Amino acid sequence: MATYAIDGVRINPASDRVTHVRWALIDPKTNEWSSQPAIVEVAAAVNAIHAGDVVWSVFTLGGRRFLGPKIKAVAHTNGDDGIDTDVPDGHVEKCIDDLPAV
Repeated sequence: MATYAIDGVRINPASDRVTHVRWALIDPKTNEWSSQPAIVEVAAAVNAIHAGDVVWSVFTLGGRRFLGPKIKAVAHTNGDDGIDTDVPDGHVEKCIDDLPAV
């Protein structure tokens, strides 16, 4: 099982859905990139989640990297699956909309 982090998203303003992510493999102990981040279609993240990989949001604050909420796949009623932050018990400090635009 691989661990990925997303540090940026592209959202289609017409549908309000994430279309692309900037992501890469990370070392979950240090939150540092294990590979070079790349911008890919959101389907890559959805496929990774469905395959059992773990995907986190990651934020940089004051020069330090912090894991944000875990990313989950979500089904859209009229289209392909997408992603969103997994918010346990409705409590969240950061959400997918807080990630920088790519």
